[in-house]
Amino acid sequence: MKIIIGEPGSGKTKEILALSSINNVPILCESEERVTRLITKAQGYGYKIPTPVIYNQIDESVKTVYIDDIERLLKVMLPCNVDIITFNAEEKGNIKKTI
Repeated sequence: MKIIIGEPGSGKTKEILALSSINNVPILCESEERVTRLITKAQGYGYKIPTPVIYNQIDESVKTVYIDDIERLLKVMLPCNVDIITFNAEEKGNIKKTI
């Protein structure tokens, strides 16, 4: 798993849209509004991405997804606040900080 970290406006979404386009992997979203926004942004950058998937409509045909803004997704999926998360860093270099 790769993690992209950066301040608002630093290019995280642009990078994940580029990766989605290159690797043909859909982005997992919390709402139809977010799907529309990501498609519009991708078109603005000239990227052709697979249609993003809403978390409650995902099925077994989807094998891999990218997530843009995990905090936004968790807020919709869970009836509580998430205060701390952990993840396993499988390899060095999987965390990229945007400027």
